[in-house]
Amino acid sequence: MSRKTHEKSVLLAKTYAPVGRCIYCGSSEWSTKQSRKLGDEHIIPEGLGGRLVLPEASCSKCETITSKIELEWLRSGFYTARVQKELGKKKARPPRFLRLQVQRNGRTAWESVPLEKYPAIVVTLLFDKPEILSGCSPVEKVLSGGVAMGILPTFGRLLKPYLDQGAVTFSPPRSTATSEYLGRMLAKIAHSYAVAELGIDGFTPFLTNIILGADTGHLSHYVGGTREIPLASNNVYEIELTTVESAAPHSYLIVTIRLLSDVQGMPEYCVVVGEYCGNAKNHQNNFGTNTQTIKTDF
Repeated sequence: MSRKTHEKSVLLAKTYAPVGRCIYCGSSEWSTKQSRKLGDEHIIPEGLGGRLVLPEASCSKCETITSKIELEWLRSGFYTARVQKELGKKKARPPRFLRLQVQRNGRTAWESVPLEKYPAIVVTLLFDKPEILSGCSPVEKVLSGGVAMGILPTFGRLLKPYLDQGAVTFSPPRSTATSEYLGRMLAKIAHSYAVAELGIDGFTPFLTNIILGADTGHLSHYVGGTREIPLASNNVYEIELTTVESAAPHSYLIVTIRLLSDVQGMPEYCVVVGEYCGNAKNHQNNFGTNTQTIKTDF
């Protein structure tokens, strides 16, 4: 199996050409009850700093589904990091706190710490490579893997005052975020990026039923990653579109994704989005790497 990585293109922000129909279900209408343009799709969630926008690409029903998928992780595992890095829409919000347990002279004390000053760890998941790349037939099973922990640059400085007092125990908020939601969010990112770069008819898609929740049993066949953790970069996110030639032969499209890639410990994911319909040699300028850099003072 050979892999081709196409010409890189580093972008701070990009708005692609309007699609004109929903990239998930194919509808050309926003809804049957309201006449308006289709919704714009942020390829990387806006709450994670995403500035790659695909206009007129989602109907009301599919937008509701994809928003729910993203919010499961944006409001749980990635939440404190988003607040401290000031990612997403700037809305006036009431103060938000997390609890921290500190042992002082043998006694336990609970403190409510503002999110902005909480010594944050990003807890996310590791996956093995997509099974389709090993030539396996699709098998229904739960997408599973290991745990990865991202450490924000501010972690040591924010933790030190509490360590000086004694032992510290973290009390993370309860979360309904699961491997299924993370896998479907990665599938949504990968699919929308492939459509943006190649057009909605530029490949045979594999992921639409998975994204919409109709076929979540085959997530591990198309969504995966690597157990090796790359070094942190200067980018808030990294996304890359490549092709893989298999022995069948099939020309698979793969999107590689790193979220919060400027946080040490964050993993790299790999999503097989579909089968390429064209000649890769004639489309090198449509493939690439997009990164988003946001400077933040800590």
